[in-house]
Amino acid sequence: MRGLGFFLAFVACLPFIFVSPFTGVLVWYVFSLGNFHTLIWGGPFASLNYAYVIAIVTCLAWLFSRTEPKQLPLTPLVILTLSFSIWITFTSVFALAPADDVWNKWITVQKILFMCLVGYALTTTRERLNQLIWAVVLSIGFWGVKGALFAILHGGGEIHGPDGGMLASNNDFGLGLIVMLPLIFYQRHLATNRHVRRGLLLMGFLVTLAVFFTYSRGALVGICAMGVVFWLRSRAKFATGLLIVALAFSIYSVAPEKWFSRMGTIETYQDDESALSRLWLWQISLRIAELHPINGGGFKVTFSPNVTNNMLRGTDLARMTKPRAAHSIYFDALSEHGWVGLFLFLMILGYSWVNCAWLTRHSRNRPDLAWANMLGRMGQAVLVGYATAGAFASQAYLDEYWCIIFIIEAARRLLAKEIAPAGAFAGAGSPRPPLPRQAVTPAVLAKPDTALGYAKSNL
Repeated sequence: MRGLGFFLAFVACLPFIFVSPFTGVLVWYVFSLGNFHTLIWGGPFASLNYAYVIAIVTCLAWLFSRTEPKQLPLTPLVILTLSFSIWITFTSVFALAPADDVWNKWITVQKILFMCLVGYALTTTRERLNQLIWAVVLSIGFWGVKGALFAILHGGGEIHGPDGGMLASNNDFGLGLIVMLPLIFYQRHLATNRHVRRGLLLMGFLVTLAVFFTYSRGALVGICAMGVVFWLRSRAKFATGLLIVALAFSIYSVAPEKWFSRMGTIETYQDDESALSRLWLWQISLRIAELHPINGGGFKVTFSPNVTNNMLRGTDLARMTKPRAAHSIYFDALSEHGWVGLFLFLMILGYSWVNCAWLTRHSRNRPDLAWANMLGRMGQAVLVGYATAGAFASQAYLDEYWCIIFIIEAARRLLAKEIAPAGAFAGAGSPRPPLPRQAVTPAVLAKPDTALGYAKSNL
């Protein structure tokens, strides 16, 4: 019965996608990020590929829509993403792992990148931007709140994400919660209803608890780094500092001894088998990059022990006995796509940071643009959390991360259009010496600044 109800709700969403293709983007992210079909608990409706159906229907609706733009704006992030997409296709052709494993992973990653580009092209208003942020917050926040309540009711037991999804393991779940957490505070900042603000504050508190109760040491490092950036980028540093201290005290009060024992191994990593295995896998990734520096070993290379062990000959590295992930976003990209792939991956991460700084800089001291200023500052917290916690998780292709960096890119495009008219005539009122016998043409008046140039390039 539960599965049938879920399936009927899914079918009911499809007609609305043809009314507005952007609805398809929202539904796709809800199903893709939320993995709510895992709540069906078996049966024929649990195994259906809902995300693929939504993606196809969304693209058809976009194709036949008479009102939606059909052109994908070629911004630097779009170009970098397309380059990354092409490069991972090239590395897949020469991949060392079994072809079925390689191309199945290729399809999954390309689907994520493609839908990010579709979502970016259709995020044409601030209302849509806000709806997309809500989709991310509520889809993953549901599991964070559920996990925190479970941990509290069961004496601080370890939690994990929805089974079968990208955030299934405790380490990946901790990373996903960290990446989403700053968006909760962004929405709280914009909310005008006091009940919504209180609800988001409670959600933020519970999600933060859930991060700690994943028992992930990488998540602990990530949330501490993100907390520092969150405090530095906050204008109310005293209130923010009190909030951080209150959270730390709450966690210290309810965390069981098992949690402290687990986190204590950060200082004694040389005696911890899990930490040593990560260092060993990173050395294997470097060995793969040494032998295949340009294109790496392709998708799933470390999941094929026979293939990987052949490359370990002549080294003192222990041989692999079972498939293993690289346990790092950086070594994921390096081992599978070589130094070129890692360079493109880091360029995308770095450019996203530049986008956040651009939003903050161009909305400073503008109350009417407070949304962009807050999103830029919270976006930097997202990137720091992903860059630090992701160093210990194999999530280079995390759909949540790619969605958020394109949300930030869409925000830059929207902000550039908002400030373009003011920027175009910024110099018109400033005193200048008269230019005798020179006609004031529209070209002289409409000299664009950086913001206007960026906006025009995205029309």
